[in-house]
Amino acid sequence: LITYPRTGSRYIPEDVFAEIPKQLAFIGNLPEWKEKVNPKAVPTRRSVDGGKVTDHHALLVTGEKPLFLSKEDSTIYHMIAGRMIEAFAEKCVKDTATVTAECAGVEFTVKGSIIRQAGWRAVYGKENGDENNNQEETAIPGWQEGDTLTLKGTSITEGKTKPKPLHTEATLLSAMETAGKEIEDDALRQALKDCGIGTPATRASIIETLFKRGYMERSKKSLVPTEKGLALYSVVKTMRIADVAMTGEWEKELARIERGELPDDTFRKEIEGYTREITSELLSCDKLFARRDSGCKCPKCGTGTMQLYGKVVRCDNAECGLPVFRLKANRTLSDDEIKDLLTDGHTKLLKGFKSKQGKNFDAIVAFDGDYNTTFVFPERKTTKKFSGRKK
Repeated sequence: LITYPRTGSRYIPEDVFAEIPKQLAFIGNLPEWKEKVNPKAVPTRRSVDGGKVTDHHALLVTGEKPLFLSKEDSTIYHMIAGRMIEAFAEKCVKDTATVTAECAGVEFTVKGSIIRQAGWRAVYGKENGDENNNQEETAIPGWQEGDTLTLKGTSITEGKTKPKPLHTEATLLSAMETAGKEIEDDALRQALKDCGIGTPATRASIIETLFKRGYMERSKKSLVPTEKGLALYSVVKTMRIADVAMTGEWEKELARIERGELPDDTFRKEIEGYTREITSELLSCDKLFARRDSGCKCPKCGTGTMQLYGKVVRCDNAECGLPVFRLKANRTLSDDEIKDLLTDGHTKLLKGFKSKQGKNFDAIVAFDGDYNTTFVFPERKTTKKFSGRKK
């Protein structure tokens, strides 16, 4: 019933615009939008810009009849249809006025506006004097410059600012989309100006991951960080991995690759360097990863010492950083088995490995020429038995 929804674009290309009159006529025939679409009006072009279309153009209805929809599906469908009518409707025209008056050396300002042509605001009836409209329309008396007004009264009010409310899932999604707006650092805000955190397709899954890992929880509608989440934040907030500006920088560089101004290999090498940097920084944090000295020299560089962590063994020489992961085929290598590997280049024959197909097997874990671990299977001794009758 609708076009591909995983899009962040609010624009359509020329070829899609050619189909818009037909789609608007279709929406105008739906009972919910009867008389909201003017069949003789020419759709406006403010949403037409092929250069601003990302992987997919803006969300539209397709012209398939919305039959047998659940209440929730119907609500979302008509949100898309209503916004589509607004997007291609005439502009709203308002008369606005601003009056500045001076009293005892202090300036006071009042603004007013009257809607002359409702345009797109008529779609949801905002020209009919609803509550939003009452706030919006303020007629200013016919004051002229130089007039003196009679002072009716004065008052002083005292108040306190309120802290910002806790995020809900809706406000958090919105904040991720406009992540750069509230950042005080000018350079950082500029870097994030055109891109938020994640994409429309991934933002919801980022939030779900935070729930799944216990970094935050729901309290009624609000989202509240857990002790675990706050503890992790306090440790990583000053680290390179928490540098949000990187997102903005990557988006810029991807755009340069798209325009042919930057080789993709250069970008890939930068990402590899960044990954090594954040991994080393995280692994060297004792608050996150407790470590013990294995007493074994690094087999690759020969200068560093291999450090034992929970899931990995790593060289403490920053230029090398050789990692050896403990988990192999559903079996975790013990400290002694790891020491055999580091000292001799291979372990003894170990039992208890399990293949992806669920079969158990025995093997030796050894280093290959690039110090990646590999399985070695010793040859089995076989004896042939012959049976038969002598002639």
